[in-house]
Amino acid sequence: MALRDQNRAPLLSRLSQPVLLGLGFAVLIAISAASIWLVNQARSDAAAVAHTLEVENSLAQIQVLVRRAESGQRGFLLTRNPSYLQLFDNSSRDLVPELGEIATLTADNPNQTGTIQTLLPKIREKMDELGQTVQLGRQGRWDEALAIVNTNRGELVMRDIASAIEMMKAEEERLLGSRTASARESAQWLLLVNIVGVIAIISVAAVSVHLSQRTNRALRQAHAALAVINVDLERRVEERTADLQEANQEIQSFAYIVSHDLRSPLVNIMGFTSELEELRTDLFHRISGLRERAGDTNAAQDEELAQDFTEAFGFIKASIIKMDRLIKAILDLSRQGRAEFQPVPVDANALVENIASTVAHQLMARDAKIEIAKLPPLVTDRIALEQIFTNLIDNAVKYLRTDVPGRIEVNAIESSAYITFLVSDNGRGIDSKDRARVFELFRRSGPQDTPGEGIGLAHVRTLVRRMGGSVMLDSELGRGTTFKVTLPRTLTMQRQGE
Repeated sequence: MALRDQNRAPLLSRLSQPVLLGLGFAVLIAISAASIWLVNQARSDAAAVAHTLEVENSLAQIQVLVRRAESGQRGFLLTRNPSYLQLFDNSSRDLVPELGEIATLTADNPNQTGTIQTLLPKIREKMDELGQTVQLGRQGRWDEALAIVNTNRGELVMRDIASAIEMMKAEEERLLGSRTASARESAQWLLLVNIVGVIAIISVAAVSVHLSQRTNRALRQAHAALAVINVDLERRVEERTADLQEANQEIQSFAYIVSHDLRSPLVNIMGFTSELEELRTDLFHRISGLRERAGDTNAAQDEELAQDFTEAFGFIKASIIKMDRLIKAILDLSRQGRAEFQPVPVDANALVENIASTVAHQLMARDAKIEIAKLPPLVTDRIALEQIFTNLIDNAVKYLRTDVPGRIEVNAIESSAYITFLVSDNGRGIDSKDRARVFELFRRSGPQDTPGEGIGLAHVRTLVRRMGGSVMLDSELGRGTTFKVTLPRTLTMQRQGE
């Protein structure tokens, strides 16, 4: 009767283990699926926040461009110096695409669309008035130009423009608050899901270890009852039992660390998955040894179960790696968005040449070269400028064509207060329908045959706008691309807050 009970215990344990492990994998899959969904939700929330910030940046840029155009007009009329016309012409030219962008960015918001319909005519009226006076000045009709200025009509229109922009900014601030709250809620849910996942994994592992221990004890008792164990076998069983106890202690220690260190839930899940793989290997090895000593040669079920283990672990690790990569990309961009700039004198030539040296092996492999013209120095944040050029040069190298020798050129155009850096290549180029999208977060253009997350150009535009500049591109599909980054000669603390 006792022997029958002893034989029944291992059978129940063997039946319980597949059920328990299946339940554990189901929990892991559910947690992974929920985490992936929450990561995607967090990414969507981050994109919405980034969209709001883009609208605010575009509004600020429009306001700056109109003010610059007005400053150029006044400087020209007051001093009659034609050099002020370059500021007026550049601002007027840059204002056109910026107005198109703000109309596109706010097309999904009826409240903003209504304000845009009021704002755009006012801006056109203001620019017409500025253009009329500049044209009169060019013709030498200074008194007529000043008479138009003295009517104060332009100042009234400018007030209307400022009022409309402030209304749009207030609406975006409201949206930013709600979207930020949504992003915070998604992050909290993601943390909660991962905490629950860690607890579930620990629980499943603890029960699995308990069943393994009970199985080993029952098998040892059965061998003792059958009188087939000799001294050597007892020694080996004791050694392996000690190994199992040591492994159990390591698992318990790991479980304690995981339960008290939840700052990186994905890392903890990956670590514990690796521990389970090791436990799986040891468990099957021990079961195989026990089968041999018991004379049981039916190992087909173990092999099938081991294959299921391998497939499930592969799925879990792939999901965790994907989640970790996406979360890291968003966090890196967020940290950069909050970083404080430290303006220092920067030798742009030395900085770009240093970046070029880091990609020299890639250029050699692609039969390409990079040409750096004389770049003017400026006072700006060194790290931010380095990140801008690194992303643009890496992007140019990544998308060079293979049918022609690659060529990358870095030039600069100077004005009194701004420097426009040009990074040109003869690579694949960008389709016209993708030129606005390449600056969006997680958006890429053309064939997806090169590694990347789609955050480099979004990062560039965020940094450039925070530095009080602008970034644009000219591209022809199959011929190449030129990125134009305009930055102030001197970055000031006030400029960072704009």
